[in-house]
Formats: sequence, C-alpha cells, structure tokens
Amino acid sequence: MPSPDSDEAEPEEAESQTGKEGAFEREAPEPEAFEEAQEEREGLDDFQIFEQQVGAATGAAQGRWERRQSKKAKKRKIITVCIICAVFALIVAAGGIATSRFGGGLFSWFGNAVDSDYSGPGYGSVDFTINPGEGTSQIAQGLVKAGIVASVNGFVNAVESGNDSQSLQPGTFALKYHMSSSDVLSVITDPSKAMGMLVFTSAMRATDMIPTLLKYTSWTKSEIESALNGGGKGILPASAGGSFEGWLEPGTYDPKSYQNIDGLLKAMVDARISELNSLGVPTGAQREKILKIASIIGQEVNQEQYYGKVSRVIYNRLSQNMVLGMDSVIAYGFGVQAKDLTESMLTDASNPYNDRLHQGLPPTPISNPGPEMIKAAMNPTPGNWIYFVTVNLDTGQTYFTDSEQQFQAYKAQYEKWQAANPSV
Repeated sequence: MPSPDSDEAEPEEAESQTGKEGAFEREAPEPEAFEEAQEEREGLDDFQIFEQQVGAATGAAQGRWERRQSKKAKKRKIITVCIICAVFALIVAAGGIATSRFGGGLFSWFGNAVDSDYSGPGYGSVDFTINPGEGTSQIAQGLVKAGIVASVNGFVNAVESGNDSQSLQPGTFALKYHMSSSDVLSVITDPSKAMGMLVFTSAMRATDMIPTLLKYTSWTKSEIESALNGGGKGILPASAGGSFEGWLEPGTYDPKSYQNIDGLLKAMVDARISELNSLGVPTGAQREKILKIASIIGQEVNQEQYYGKVSRVIYNRLSQNMVLGMDSVIAYGFGVQAKDLTESMLTDASNPYNDRLHQGLPPTPISNPGPEMIKAAMNPTPGNWIYFVTVNLDTGQTYFTDSEQQFQAYKAQYEKWQAANPSV
C-alpha cells in the first residue's frame, strides 16, 4: 500500500475531494477562508459542528432538487409548445383543404387576413343574388361563401380602388367560380345584367316598365295599366296632377319584393320626392314645371355638357311666347320615338303634346329625369339661344344659335348625316 506521502496517493485524494465537493457544486476554499472556517469550528462543540455539516448537506440536496424540477418544467414547456405547433399545423392543413374546395382560399378561412384574389376568369356557372340595401362587406362575404372570389379583403379592396361602392347593383347575376374581383365587379355594377330586376332609367317612360313587370311578377297588364292611369291616389302629390310621369325615381328595384303594383309605385314616388327635396327643388306647381323642363332636356340631348343650354333655349322660347317645337314632346303624345314621327303626326292638333301647334309646356313630363337634368332645369346656362340642332346622333354633337339662318344651316347638316346613316 502506498504511503500517504507518495505521489500515487495524490490523484486518489484529488478525485475523492472533487467528488465530495462536486456534489455540492463547491470549489476548493481559499487558504484564508479555510483558516477562518477552522477558527469558527474550534469554538463549537461536537453537536454544533454536526448541525452545521447536516445543514450544508441539506442545502446542497435542496439545490439538486430545485434544479431537477426546473429541468422537468422546461421539458414540459417544450413538449407543450410542440403539441400546440402540431395542432396548429393540422388546422392550417384542414382549413386549406376546406377553403380551397369551397371557394374561400387558404387564408380566407381565417377571416380573410390577406388580400388574396383569383387571377383567372373563373369556371362553371353560378347565380349570385345581391339584395337591395346590402353593403360591400356583406356582398363580399356572400361571394366568398359561394366560391366566387378568394377573400373578403381582396374584393373590398377592388371596390375601393375603383370607387365602385355606389355602383353595386341589386339583383341576380350570372357569375363563375374562382373569378377575379375585378371581373366580378364588371358584372355586378352593370344594371343591364341584373336578372329579375326592374332597371328604371331617366330615359324611360312610365309605361316602359310594363314588359319587365310582366316577366318577373304575377301582375297582369290590366292591373299595371290601371294603376298607372288611376290617378295615384294616396301615392302622388297633388302637384303631379294624377300622372306618374316624371315622378318615378330612376333606379334598380326588385318587383318581387312588393305585394302589388301600388306598393312598387309608392316606393318609386317616395324615392323621387326624397331626391327632389335633397336637390332643393321648389314644391307645388313650380316642382311640376321643373320636372317637365328636365324631362324634355333628357330626351333632346344625350350629353350632360348640353343640358344647361337646352334648358336656356326652353326658357327663352317660353319668355318670347314661342312654341317649343320639340319633336320629343310630340312623339310622347303618340307613344312613339321621335325618329318615328310622320308628317301627319307633326300636324295633328288633336295631340295635346304637339308643341309645334300648342304653346307652353306639355301637360305632363315626358320622362323621368335624373338629377343633372333637374339641376339644369333649375339653373339654365346664361345665353340668348333659341335654336339647337344635334347634327350627329352617334357623337351627340349639338350646336346652339339665336339665328334662324344659322339654324337652317345646322338642320341641313343633320339631314345630310341622317341620309348617310339611315339605320340610326
């Protein structure tokens, strides 16, 4: 056995010391600290020294227990995070499959968090209905649910970028699955593509709605005509003189949502009155006069830039006790278009709307003018014109003059154009 003083005993002592101190994670004390500890222990009895040693061992054991618990807690946290990530991945996968099949797109399943959009024109066919009063967001959600557009945000952004929110039309539209938002907007902002709806324009007369109503409702022609010619009791204001003409607000209506024709007519008249009030149109007889002038403006020219000038011509002729001489007015009295007038019609004094023979404004408006025409009727452009001629019906080019000679020259120019375009 090697002696305690030999070199071979030193490694064993060092290993033993390391093992003991390692259990308590202590480093070998410095000489000075060791001497101080020795001095402290010299004043203690055996029991006190025992307590001190037990306390140190207990503290070391407690430290080891706390470290074990900390490691276990970290391990549990890591496992929990892994489980959450796995579950989330499964949800994403399931959501992607479901929404790609049913039209929402991967991210629309999570509330359309991105502005996703389809790029193509779409496939198949699907009828989509926009109900009156529905807003952009509500329409977008319906389109996503139907599998037409990819996301709510993508569609809303397309509407906002094109300022189309006021152009969205109620009605049923023929669309496709997986369409781009811009392609959808090109359809649902076009009133002519709204199936099952009454699209009533400022160029239309009251009777022009009859074919549409017969097609989409169960109302008979006699019911509709009786209502239009019945004086509008309880519906029209007294200043209308019992005629619906001019008092029907242009717009898109769902006739199926009304129980009868009177319900529809009341909705159109109420909307008209609200519009006239918002435009500041005087009430009473003055309101009816404004509607008559505005209705003639809308039938005589098709470009807004001329509305104010036509209005001035009407006022100038009235102030000079001249007949209006507007073919659109005469045509209304016969229930035809101006281009279909015959010479005998132009000379027929029995027609109360023959403003070549009867002075003043016609008995009623001759159409249902829009807001810009009404504004022009209230604020005619300053000028001394008493004649105007549209020389090209394709472009709408119109000339104004106060000279009879110049008027005849313009008229000849129009006749030449008409001869070259007999089908117009």
